[in-house]
Amino acid sequence: MFHARLATGLHLCGEHDAALENIDTALALLAASPTASLGVLQDQYLTKRDAIQEGRLRALRDAEQQRRWEQQAAANAQLERSLHTSSVRAVEVVAVFTAAIAFAVGSLQVTLTGKLPLSDRLWLLAAQGAGLAVFALLIVGGTWLITRSHHQQDRGTV
Repeated sequence: MFHARLATGLHLCGEHDAALENIDTALALLAASPTASLGVLQDQYLTKRDAIQEGRLRALRDAEQQRRWEQQAAANAQLERSLHTSSVRAVEVVAVFTAAIAFAVGSLQVTLTGKLPLSDRLWLLAAQGAGLAVFALLIVGGTWLITRSHHQQDRGTV
């Protein structure tokens, strides 16, 4: 009877393997006992054994489910980082293309309708190109600076 009660306590504590060993020991000792009420106790012990095995299976399923949840959470975090990085890169590409288009449109205005000598027009184009390059670098650098500090804060909280 001690082994059966120990098995019950171990089962309640989630120690299913040890509980199963103790209930098996209780059943073996009960079979060797010359007691008249073997049938009732044996039925109780077998019912307890079934409950322990069911708890053991449930614990295994719960552990597997927990592992899947953790994998899903990690995949979600990776996807979130990837989406964030992609959107930042999209802003940077748009800034560079905007600067390139502005340079192309502005240079056409200077070269096609300008009455300045060629050297002056080239200086204007160089100044405009440098200004737009600085603009694009400021946008890309600012985006990097903002997302870098945001990314470091995310790492600090994880």
